[in-house]
Amino acid sequence: MDIAKYVGLFLVKNEYCFLPGIGSLQVEKKPAEYSKETQTMNAPAYEVRFRAVGGSIDDSFANFIANNERISIAHASNHLKDFCARAKAELKEGREVVIPAIGKFVAAANGVIQFVTDPHLHIEGRSIPFFKNSTVVEQKKEEAISNIIERTNIREPKADEEIEYKAPSVNWGKIILLAAILIIILGGIASLLWYLNRSPEGQPAATVDTAGIEESVVEPAVVPAVDSAAATQPVQLDAAASGLQQNADGTVSYKVLLQEYTTEEKATGRVNKLISYGNAGVSMMAQDSARYLVVMSITSAPADTGRVVDSLRRVFNPAGRVTIVR
Repeated sequence: MDIAKYVGLFLVKNEYCFLPGIGSLQVEKKPAEYSKETQTMNAPAYEVRFRAVGGSIDDSFANFIANNERISIAHASNHLKDFCARAKAELKEGREVVIPAIGKFVAAANGVIQFVTDPHLHIEGRSIPFFKNSTVVEQKKEEAISNIIERTNIREPKADEEIEYKAPSVNWGKIILLAAILIIILGGIASLLWYLNRSPEGQPAATVDTAGIEESVVEPAVVPAVDSAAATQPVQLDAAASGLQQNADGTVSYKVLLQEYTTEEKATGRVNKLISYGNAGVSMMAQDSARYLVVMSITSAPADTGRVVDSLRRVFNPAGRVTIVR
């Protein structure tokens, strides 16, 4: 097996090669330099340098040999060791070890191993890829503008030719589509603003018949009783004992607490909305600086106060507390 041949191939490809027990060969770049004698700039050059250091088995070099010879890496490593051992023996005997197309190993007078590069060796470094314009583009760039003008056909109108100017057309389909989209967007924004500004307390009790409540305020009539079996049973009240105002016709007048607020603005707003829905007798009472009551004035028989309070709770404050204000 010609290991010396693979040394040169591996060196040119990878720019280095380790030889066990001998040293290492490396391709080094010599930078460009200016020659004062010729007043020219010498291009960079590549040369092979030898370093007589303790070599070791290089797996990549052995793998390279194994792939080319189609043998195992272990066999390639053994062949490489044998080559280096024979080379060292030949150098001790004063003979040369030639690396084809690269150079040769020689032994100096003191026994030091040296490497002499082949004078005809020329190594080029790894090139940097670059992009190049195609030949068609280059031809167009070099083409004269006069040639381009000559190939351009410009038709001139004839003397008796009529030239018709067309008015610009309007694409009504696109205009209608954009208008419809704009209307939908504006409608969505308006609906969103209405929903955000809507007060949860400002919803009228549309499913509740308030006619009975208004009638009970105007006349000493009974608020329609609730048909539920769980309705509050009539309570017999003593007007004098409970603090209710007793009228001459046997009825009593009192105020029922509908809702309670912490600010006067909210309480006043609730009162105005209830009055706008047709509920008479609604007013606001200030208990202190943090309690404002929305109350309704009621006149009924003493025995009907319980059903009146329960009916008002179901209509105006189902989830809250409705009581008689003492």
